[in-house]
Amino acid sequence: ADYPLGSFFSLEALEAEVKPDEVIAVLPMPGWLLAEGIAATHAGEPIPGWLQYDQGVIEDAETNTVTHVDGEPLDPDRIYRVGTKISDLTNGQCPPWTKYYTDHPEFIPPKGAYINIHAELMAYFARNLWRKLWDAITEELDGEDECDVNTCDPEGRLAVLDQNGDGTVTVEEIQLALKELLDFSVDDRELSLAQFVHSFADTTGDGVVTLRDFEQFCAEMDETYERDKWRLQFKKSALGGATATAASSTTATT
Repeated sequence: ADYPLGSFFSLEALEAEVKPDEVIAVLPMPGWLLAEGIAATHAGEPIPGWLQYDQGVIEDAETNTVTHVDGEPLDPDRIYRVGTKISDLTNGQCPPWTKYYTDHPEFIPPKGAYINIHAELMAYFARNLWRKLWDAITEELDGEDECDVNTCDPEGRLAVLDQNGDGTVTVEEIQLALKELLDFSVDDRELSLAQFVHSFADTTGDGVVTLRDFEQFCAEMDETYERDKWRLQFKKSALGGATATAASSTTATT
């Protein structure tokens, strides 16, 4: 889908679209079943079980027929790796899938392979927000938008976030930084995202963010910037927009 410039996917929208206990997994699926599932839920107006898919899947809009997967013509007999919500397999909203996986429960992944959608997306948001905070702190300290292990200044970075000077960074101080350093609109009654960012920044897993955590991030900066070169080249782009995950979505690869 095309999203207008400046649009975004909010935490509230995420909570409205995806149940907190909703899980996804990757499973093998025959090409014919993937195609029948999409065709069945796309016949007529959108329904609760309407299957969405990523850009790798191409559908003939007139016939509701899947023609390509991952850039190649659909092979009905090929087994594809499909990432989808587990509930979509047997909840009755997609009749072909419900019949197949009710008859063949052995093809449903074990619970150990499930991924909670909320937790995964919140962790993704947290990683990106911590990186944005890190870059904003770099600009606060020396006006540059990158740092390396020799100029990282973990003490100075801690001081920027540590508002009360007690040597630790709290969830509330992360929340304040999101507002003041990133100019985010935040509600102090809702700390969920700040808690996830705090948890990501806590590299030692001891429940607090201290100088030791900043030293750990500084030690990894050269590797991080090298890995993210492609992203850094575009970080000041004027292009905006986001892709939202709706009630049911499917990703298929060969």
